[in-house]
Amino acid sequence: MRPLRATVLALSLIVGLAFSSSDNRLGAQEAPKPAETTAPETKPPDAPPARPDQDPVALASVGCLSCHSGIEDAHESKAVRVGCTDCHGGKASSVAPAGLGRRSKEYARLKKEAHVAPKDKKLWKSSANPVRSYTALNRESAAFLRFVNPGDLRVARESCGSKKCHPAEVTANRHSMMAHGSMLWQAALYNNGASPSKRALYGEFYGADGKPIKLLSTPSEDAKKKGALGTLSPLPPWNISQPSNVLRVFERGGNKRADTAIPNAFEEPGAPEVKLSNRGFGTQLRTDPVFLGLQKTRLLDPTLNFMGTNDHPGDFRSSGCTSCHVLYANDRDPLHSGPIAKYGNRGLSATGDPTIPKDEPGHPIRHRLTRSIPSSQCMVCHVHPGTNVLTTYYGSTWWDN
Repeated sequence: MRPLRATVLALSLIVGLAFSSSDNRLGAQEAPKPAETTAPETKPPDAPPARPDQDPVALASVGCLSCHSGIEDAHESKAVRVGCTDCHGGKASSVAPAGLGRRSKEYARLKKEAHVAPKDKKLWKSSANPVRSYTALNRESAAFLRFVNPGDLRVARESCGSKKCHPAEVTANRHSMMAHGSMLWQAALYNNGASPSKRALYGEFYGADGKPIKLLSTPSEDAKKKGALGTLSPLPPWNISQPSNVLRVFERGGNKRADTAIPNAFEEPGAPEVKLSNRGFGTQLRTDPVFLGLQKTRLLDPTLNFMGTNDHPGDFRSSGCTSCHVLYANDRDPLHSGPIAKYGNRGLSATGDPTIPKDEPGHPIRHRLTRSIPSSQCMVCHVHPGTNVLTTYYGSTWWDN
């Protein structure tokens, strides 16, 4: 038995060694796993520059620049890439051939084709801001308003306020006190008894069609506690408003008003001349001057809704966003105008655009939007009364105040 057991053990050992050697040989034949590597990042080649006939900015400007060849880019930042018609509208595909005379019939035809015409051609005689245009802007088409001034608040949502530009800023300006002017209107109406509310109910603003519109907002509860308003309505027509009595002392007619401390011998006893009117509301074909005065005397002009009068120094400006962001020559004092004082105060242009007359008032200094706004630009609107914040900033006051 012992020799047999020894033999079995020997055979088992030999077989085990054989399998172990076979496993090692098989393992040596396996291909090694490749090391994990990351392919180097390669930067894609730069796209070739767009040809002028493919670049959307060039296509939106090609016809305009064929005439306005030296005009400035409206934006200081080179990162802003917009074409002329992106802001102004019009037809950029109308191209004037090189050397075409500006007095030729073909030039006139191309100009008429490219430009948007006004309805009131007697008022808009040239490219300059018209003198005392006032509410004439409300009678023009939205396309024309955009053409002459993309920053006008009636059309700014399509230009300055488009999604790729400044939508939040344009919306905020449409609700700005410099646009609707509700603070003065409500003060006049409440203080003179024409409105029972201390909070402003009425504001001035217009839609793209020139009609008055109602401003709506959704202020937070915290904002409401601080005086934020949810709505402002247009002024109602004076003849359907509730007139008050306090200003009827100014009505014309009747006997001569008595002088202070000088009795009038012809005055009816018990019925002094110096008194408030005793007529009923809305009677005797007269109205008191609160609602009517706000609408006719334009006490708050200029607001952002309309242009300046553009007829004398200190009143040259456009409307809307460009009221502030496009500079006009209004004040030749360097303390007020800074670097633009050298352009004088006659509203003349210093643009490189060869089509703009350099001796015609009512043009901006250049075709350029800016955030560097001198105080002389503010004074165009904030001119009265003489003790306002801007004259205080200047360090001056009106002598008769």
